[in-house]
Amino acid sequence: MKRTLASGIALVLLAASCGAGTGEGVASPAATVKASAAPVAAATQAAPPAPKFLVIFGDTIRGQLNLTEEEKLLTYPGIHCTQQSRFPQGQRIVWRMKAIDPTTGKYMSDKEIASFTITYPDGKSDKLVYGGHGGTKENPADYLWAVGYTVPIDYPTGAFNYKIEAKHLEGAVGTFEQFKVPFAQLQIVPATKK
Repeated sequence: MKRTLASGIALVLLAASCGAGTGEGVASPAATVKASAAPVAAATQAAPPAPKFLVIFGDTIRGQLNLTEEEKLLTYPGIHCTQQSRFPQGQRIVWRMKAIDPTTGKYMSDKEIASFTITYPDGKSDKLVYGGHGGTKENPADYLWAVGYTVPIDYPTGAFNYKIEAKHLEGAVGTFEQFKVPFAQLQIVPATKK
């Protein structure tokens, strides 16, 4: 009985060791590593999928047009380079925007963007232009999309609602609109007295 039991165990061990060595049954650790390494390498070489939407963000600043001498001295290099949401009649609003590809997390330049537009409250639209800003012409501090609008001197005061939209060359779209809270929106205020 002991001899039969021992012989049976030996046969099971022999069968197990033969099956592993011939590729029948459980694969060896080396085979497992090779098999799983190939798909990973192929996946890293594939191009990232095209985005389905874009992330848009930015701010508004005053342009230099019609600033008083006092306003030019408020900050260095002047009030025209600081974020604002209140713009006097007759002054210039400048939007500075960026678009991000959500699949890569990278900012998008004019090489990836088909169009970047703003629609004003009256329904008219304008194109944002991509370029270097701040720093020097040879070494800009940043690259972004920008557009300016001069508020007519008789423009009504109050909220100035606009919509910005960017379109990727492959069809993805991103939009930027103000919060719906009235006091958080860009406001046109009475003209600055000179």
